[in-house]
Amino acid sequence: MLVEDLENGEVREVLSSLQQDFSRRSWEWALAVIAMKRFGKLNNNNKAIGIASAKEPLLFYLANNVNHVYATDLYDNTKDKNVPSDFPENPKKYAPFPYKEDALTALRMDATNLEFPSDTFDIAFSISSIEHFGGKNHSGALRCLKEVERVLKTGGIAAISTEYILNDKEHPEFFNRRTIHDDLINNLQKLQLVEPLDLRITIKTLDTAMGMFDDPADIPHPHILIRYGDILFTSIMLVFQKQ
Repeated sequence: MLVEDLENGEVREVLSSLQQDFSRRSWEWALAVIAMKRFGKLNNNNKAIGIASAKEPLLFYLANNVNHVYATDLYDNTKDKNVPSDFPENPKKYAPFPYKEDALTALRMDATNLEFPSDTFDIAFSISSIEHFGGKNHSGALRCLKEVERVLKTGGIAAISTEYILNDKEHPEFFNRRTIHDDLINNLQKLQLVEPLDLRITIKTLDTAMGMFDDPADIPHPHILIRYGDILFTSIMLVFQKQ
């Protein structure tokens, strides 16, 4: 994630549409929307799937901009206010703005076993979730992306954000420069990055390290970098197209 995006007009325009202030998570939503726009996917001919998408505002935005969007998550954790257990029955309760109610369906579903036929969707997205799916060598994240690979149509776009370690430490969930390729990208067959992965670290971004916090639960907004123990991490956005 680049702090320079605070000043990016395209990012700020999308954030306004989502009715969001700038933060690490809203940056991820904005970049996902920008990718969908650039590949001509935001129209009434296309269907989208959100994976572990909870009650994200991106769901309601897409309901207004595509034919249909399916929200999938476990929706079984009543302790997590971000994943309300009643969302499938009443998504309108959580809508941050008016949306086409008949264009959004929420389903309880495992991200590593998407219960849809192959070649169903034009858009798939998962925002800061794949790193939590478990397994050695990030195998849960890879299983999820192989399912994304399966359910996307040829030419479809997948916008996937995850946690990226800047100081090359090893972590069972978060990715670093090695594992983002070896454990994930290099193991996909039909999903290809739309452009080379840019892992630059800018001076402006590093300057925000002065505001790092030890416990992610205590992080205020906006934030760019987070320190968790000896790990320094931020967000990374991967945009794939199915070949």
